[in-house]
Amino acid sequence: MSKAPTIMLVKNRALGDSIMGLSAVQYLKLLYPQSNIIYAVPQWIAPLYSESVTSADEIYPLRILTFKDILKLFKDIKALKVDHIHEMHQSGRGAKIFKMISFFLRIPYTAHNHHLKTGTEVLDQGVIKPLIQRDLDGVYSFLGIGERPNYLEYSPQINPIEKISKLPMIIMGVVATRKTKMWPLENYLKLASLIQVKFPNYAIVIPLSKGPDDKKIKEELFRIGLPDNVSILESELKDLPANIKQAAFYIGNDTGLKHLAVAVGIKTYTFFGPEPANEWHPYDSNNHPYFYLEGLACRTRTHHYCGLSVCDLSEGYMQCLSYFKPEIVFSEIENYMYGFSPLM
Repeated sequence: MSKAPTIMLVKNRALGDSIMGLSAVQYLKLLYPQSNIIYAVPQWIAPLYSESVTSADEIYPLRILTFKDILKLFKDIKALKVDHIHEMHQSGRGAKIFKMISFFLRIPYTAHNHHLKTGTEVLDQGVIKPLIQRDLDGVYSFLGIGERPNYLEYSPQINPIEKISKLPMIIMGVVATRKTKMWPLENYLKLASLIQVKFPNYAIVIPLSKGPDDKKIKEELFRIGLPDNVSILESELKDLPANIKQAAFYIGNDTGLKHLAVAVGIKTYTFFGPEPANEWHPYDSNNHPYFYLEGLACRTRTHHYCGLSVCDLSEGYMQCLSYFKPEIVFSEIENYMYGFSPLM
């Protein structure tokens, strides 16, 4: 590899995956501080980084839906003089497109397909591990030197450009990619009421998008009845890092918003239902504790996690999350709330 290469790291996945991928960017930048690292993420996610600083030298808005998109990608990679393309969490479509581009431009293309059990150059291919470690091992296998990186030393970082004032504010992350990952909305509002009684100075903010799924959640929250200390935030993606960084902490489902909270440097409390935290929560549990009920047989009927979108149990319906009553959760967070002191 040249002394100052231009490397494109690709993470064409969901919001949370995109944020976790920043850890690999940080690792690579530490190895090659003079390099130019282009981080390619889905086009709709790219605005998240537009008002913030990351370890990437450039964020590339990736779109590969049409031939026109692919042609533009080809021309852009050529113009950017990319020396190496590495795809994290490789997808079938991405593999075909990037292999083709690398062939015609004669630049190396490497990738980590974590679905494969064996047969690649990636260290510990097929081993179940924390997601950030998986990304790091993929990059390390093809571009790394020296000691293998540890995921706990490379937590993702997103730093808003504007100066942020800390507030006695709590971010509640009530959305998720499927229902089985969602702590009940009623529980969030009950928890908000408990907080209001003991900590009336705290404001609670629930960020929601303007999409149809979040619109339904908003309607349901108002139907249940929002306590006076709760407000809905419909923020542009670019403004989210600054909005989240103001808060004392995040509490909510395991979703992209949680990973963003970690990346901007606030404490998090996460609810885990169908998926094991050791894989999907690649963070120090002292700084980022979580609620997870061990030993549920229903969770591992077909895989090492439950992939259902809707719980199919008649007895024990959603037992993985319903076990954690608002009173239990409140008892876990109140000591931290006592000790929180807003700082500039």
